[in-house]
Amino acid sequence: MRQKKRSVPKVSNLAEEPQAPFPSAAEPQKPTAPTMHEHVELGAGGRLVIPAKMRAALGMVVGDRLNVRLEGSELRIYTYKEGLRRVQEMMQGLVPQGVSLVDELIAERRREAAKEQADD
Repeated sequence: MRQKKRSVPKVSNLAEEPQAPFPSAAEPQKPTAPTMHEHVELGAGGRLVIPAKMRAALGMVVGDRLNVRLEGSELRIYTYKEGLRRVQEMMQGLVPQGVSLVDELIAERRREAAKEQADD
């Protein structure tokens, strides 16, 4: 049985007044491009085309890997680079200035290896 295709009016390039973001404690907000609103159509297999102006505003290029997250009734899409930036921002205050976690980990592993050799 063939499904009837719903007609959705095409509206594009409509700018909205800037709205307050929906902040999350785990997701620090950074200044973003102006709010944009476009209507898009869900394609076969669940494909969705992100409008070019939005991709450009987010720095997305062909081949980028994206994070897609369902948050309540909203779908959030962002680049891996943006995800990394968010994690680094969250962790920034947890590591004291001038401390290298890598150096500390290597030193700890060397102590453990020396202890194991001494126990043999």
